[in-house]
Amino acid sequence: MRKQIASSFLIGFLGLAAMLSGCSSTTATNQSADSAKGKSSATKEITVWSFTDEAKYAIQKFQEKYPDTKVNFVYIAGDQYQTKLNSALQTGAQAPDVFAMENGFVRKFIDNPALTDLAQFNAKDLITKQYPYIQATEKDSKGNIKAIGYQGTPGGFYYRRDLAKQYIGTDDPDKVSEAISSWDKVMQLGQKVAQESNGKIHAFAHWNAIMSVNNGSVKEPWVKDGKLIIDQARLNGLDVGKKAYDTNIAAKLESGSPAEYATMQNGEVMFYPGPTWYLQYVLKKNAPKTSGQWGLAHGPGAFYGGGTFYGIYNKSKNQDAAWKFINFYSFDQDFLKQLGKEQTYFTSNKEVNTALAPEVKDDFIGGQKYFEFFNVEGDKVPSVTRSKYDGDIDTIFGKDVLLYMKGDIKTRDELIVRFKKDVKHDFPELNVD
Repeated sequence: MRKQIASSFLIGFLGLAAMLSGCSSTTATNQSADSAKGKSSATKEITVWSFTDEAKYAIQKFQEKYPDTKVNFVYIAGDQYQTKLNSALQTGAQAPDVFAMENGFVRKFIDNPALTDLAQFNAKDLITKQYPYIQATEKDSKGNIKAIGYQGTPGGFYYRRDLAKQYIGTDDPDKVSEAISSWDKVMQLGQKVAQESNGKIHAFAHWNAIMSVNNGSVKEPWVKDGKLIIDQARLNGLDVGKKAYDTNIAAKLESGSPAEYATMQNGEVMFYPGPTWYLQYVLKKNAPKTSGQWGLAHGPGAFYGGGTFYGIYNKSKNQDAAWKFINFYSFDQDFLKQLGKEQTYFTSNKEVNTALAPEVKDDFIGGQKYFEFFNVEGDKVPSVTRSKYDGDIDTIFGKDVLLYMKGDIKTRDELIVRFKKDVKHDFPELNVD
């Protein structure tokens, strides 16, 4: 999952990668003699690489179910992960059997010939159980399935119930959803909050909280046929974000900063747009004393945030065991239901999420049915196949937009000129005109 995410949408969660990582593991070379055709030995062995320690739970459950398969888990810090993975896939030196790829950079690797085509494992039929926006990321430019995502990451508006009562008159999720069902309504409410609180309370912690939602409406990747594309939805979100920044609707805090996290505990911000994992890994972590004071509302548009995908090295001698692990992590319904119940963890598997919807509630969000809420949002997220450049261009755009918000870049036109120049500098092969 997560979250080295950058950009007008994803940059809002950038700081979480370091926060959610931090566990070291013993590296191990691949010692299995099993062939990709599945000839078995007494104990099979695979090595799994990841930029986050989240897989440890799944590995524990997997080995309980399949004690004849040993999993060597290798955690690699986020700032080193892509470089080491790229080198391993190119050279084959101590390459892992299975490796994680984050949504922000999976498209850089998806066309690499070192990734196994997973169609041989019936992946084509299995992924039909997932949301379309996830399936779009799992396929390479030719439509071959090269990675599988186990996590569903649609977003919603987490809100402080006390502030909703004060400024909307109710904390009922349906009524709050109605109050923020369009950007016009959101901005009107934000102005009311800023004015009535004398600028002490804000609708959002930062401008990017707005852009992250609006970018869910983007229909085109940053790059198509070698040409930079600036989707109108990005510009619309930019305009709303700038207005919120200039009128105190959004606090001028840094995304993912201690200052932002402090507002979750002290009640200075009403809305925190975030994906499914935001509940467990952000709100509960940073505002542990506020259980029951939160709710989930549907906002003015569908969006998603992050996600982790697993691929298999095509020269692995343990491909059957590697696929067994990926299949378990993404499609084993008994495991996924256990994961969902124990960790309020939203999966990529629609059948599992539907089964859990009637029963899984979370006291932290006032007893709302977590899966029921995100099942609705998951079906609304548009499917867009990102380009291999998108993660890096997200970062460039986010940096330039921050200069625009602060006034270092004076106009939107100047911002676009600067942005195109920066993209051309980093990627001279692209047509930016």
